[in-house]
Amino acid sequence: MSRYFWADLNLLGFENQWGLGRDIQHKKMKQAITLLALMLATITVHAQIPTNDPFDCATMVNLGEAPACQPTVYTNKNATPSNIATVDTVSCFQSAMAQRDVWFRFTCPISLLDVRVTITGTGGMPITNPEFAIYRGDCLFDGLAELDCASAGAGQISTMLDLFGLTPNIDYYIRVSDWSATATPNWGDFTVCVDSIPPIVNVTQGSSSLCAGTLYDSGGEFGDYLANEDHTFVICPDQQSECISFSLEYYNLEPTINPFGSGEGDQLSFYDGDSPNAPLLASLDGNGFSQQDIAGGGGVCFSVQATSGCLTVVFESDATVQEAGWKGTWQCSSDPCVEMETLAVDTLNINADSIVAAISTGGAVVTVTDIICDPVQYGTFKFATESNDLNMEKGLLLTSGSATNAEGPNNFGGLGTNLDPFDDPGDADLNYLSNLFGSGSESHDACIIELDVFAATNEVVFEYVFGSEEYPEFIFNAGGFNDIFAFLVSGPGIAGDPNLSNSAINIAVLPNGITPVQIDSVNNQANWQYYRNNELSQTIQYDGLTSDYLGVKKSLTARVPVIPCNTYHLKLAIADRGDEAYDSGVFVSEIKAGSPDVEIQFASGIDYFIESCTGDDDTLYITLSEVPTQATTFNIGIGGSATLGIDYLLNIPPSITFQPGQTTLAFPIVPLPDVLPEGTETILINISRNYGCGEVVLKTLVAEIKDGVEVVVSGGDTLTVCKGDFLQLTASGANTYFWQPTSAVSNAYIADPVTSPTQSLWVSVTGAVGACEDT
Repeated sequence: MSRYFWADLNLLGFENQWGLGRDIQHKKMKQAITLLALMLATITVHAQIPTNDPFDCATMVNLGEAPACQPTVYTNKNATPSNIATVDTVSCFQSAMAQRDVWFRFTCPISLLDVRVTITGTGGMPITNPEFAIYRGDCLFDGLAELDCASAGAGQISTMLDLFGLTPNIDYYIRVSDWSATATPNWGDFTVCVDSIPPIVNVTQGSSSLCAGTLYDSGGEFGDYLANEDHTFVICPDQQSECISFSLEYYNLEPTINPFGSGEGDQLSFYDGDSPNAPLLASLDGNGFSQQDIAGGGGVCFSVQATSGCLTVVFESDATVQEAGWKGTWQCSSDPCVEMETLAVDTLNINADSIVAAISTGGAVVTVTDIICDPVQYGTFKFATESNDLNMEKGLLLTSGSATNAEGPNNFGGLGTNLDPFDDPGDADLNYLSNLFGSGSESHDACIIELDVFAATNEVVFEYVFGSEEYPEFIFNAGGFNDIFAFLVSGPGIAGDPNLSNSAINIAVLPNGITPVQIDSVNNQANWQYYRNNELSQTIQYDGLTSDYLGVKKSLTARVPVIPCNTYHLKLAIADRGDEAYDSGVFVSEIKAGSPDVEIQFASGIDYFIESCTGDDDTLYITLSEVPTQATTFNIGIGGSATLGIDYLLNIPPSITFQPGQTTLAFPIVPLPDVLPEGTETILINISRNYGCGEVVLKTLVAEIKDGVEVVVSGGDTLTVCKGDFLQLTASGANTYFWQPTSAVSNAYIADPVTSPTQSLWVSVTGAVGACEDT
């Protein structure tokens, strides 16, 4: 569908010479498509037989037009050397020859002439030591010539290569192999990605005018920074920026033995302006906590925001120890900076029913059996949306002090509540764990909530975040300031520690299944990859929080395998150790049954179907987070307002089975065109299973089918801007855009260009998805 929609930029003080009329034209474009039987075949995303071996123009995998980054898993297992009848040696391959090569090709579009090709090992048997070469030329007549190549280091499972200035509408060829220092091959499974080159810069480059980018220390992605460095990097985007958000994915700087000692250490600082003379936003260093500096060592998910239009990053290192450095990304916006949503904690309306409402789900029925807490120590928490600092929308909060102290902003260096000193019992289980993993100091001010959980599936799972005001200045404190918490699970089939109540196991551990989560085991120096510095937070008071590895998500996962249709006992406990002055708390999300993940990979780049525009390359993926050791079956239910076989094709059986070792199943899903204006229709896909105590719906996916492309300009069809000022235009609903007149915008080929008109004018944006457009 092509719809022409003009937007009037009406300047204050100028009369709109065209009036308020709107010229709207509607034009539908329906394309006939041929449905091959192959579309209806179930795809098992496991190591495919390498049909693209040996070299053959007809059988090699065609990735299509770049960008091409699909999760399809390929393999070079049992592949043999190819003879391309030109030059078979490869300039960077370890043995100069490809030992086990398979072939791919992609087409360079006019809109993407610089690309990054990445080969990444994956699956149960990932390729190791991958190497690949890029060719161009005549495939049919053996006229290929090597352009460039890349080879991974020993033991690595990924390698990449950047290509610049490619020729549009030309095919390029990828030759993937592996190398081995021994006779044992390193063949295996991998994914192939051909995508745009991200704007990655190094702090040594000095400055950037990009609105978005990635910044590394001088060592880049894989190396450490150097001694005695002094670098200043200034970010001043070449478009109006009311807010520049800079987020450190990770940082690791030299720590000192004495966090309050002298010596400069290594320091990473951020300033709100175009020089270090601008106001200081934050400073991360190796000296630990001080009045001006935030915690040193390492951490993840740390962010600052600049409002001046520029942001300056300064890094200094001394001559002693050099660490991994950092990786950060920035993004500018013409809108003012938006603060994260504030945490809301309720301690007044807390009872067994409200606890159940906060954490119970259909696959795991929860009953509260005991509460041993001071009334101020626990409560329920919630956010209005899922986009928050905890990765959880609601749940239960247990603390060693006052639950309401957890509410942000973080405006105290060490907030806490002293409970009754004559009535501050600890907990025997926590004392035992303290002797086993900690300093052995006794627990007190304990808060304990015990639950019975009826599991209708084979797994109980929930997310959690631990936070504390003892971070970061009291880590490894001689006085035993090491607040502790535990999630103890007991029940059928669980052979835990006989020294714990009911021979329970503690599932409040890092993903290695061993390290308990506590102040001294997860902080800015120990296991820093799981630690979040939170001292600038507007959301949560605690100075430090835990996260998943390198901040992949903001919460940790607690999970325990169970025998379906049985009741398990769960003890949630937290307590002070060594002091009563500083609070710690643990946020616990909904307790869920283990379930597969289900998602649709939209090849078009948008997140909905269009009847005759998105093509036949969309795929429904169903994946398991754990590798099954036996065949595992789930039931599939189809619903929604869209009709299977009329509005879309999805050849998925009523039940699906994962074989041992298999974690992903995939099914093509294809929208069907018609001539009826039906509006938006929905597809509902339910995944359920009966573990012996009734059918349980584990996951529901909702997808939309639209009649055509629907491009929307934020703010409506009349936008107002003062003469000479800047206005950011924002379009959505497509994957490519073109603004006219091109002279009216900063970049005619992006979704969100900036305009600064000198008089009222009409502008239009055409968005495309495949062959369909909307203007």
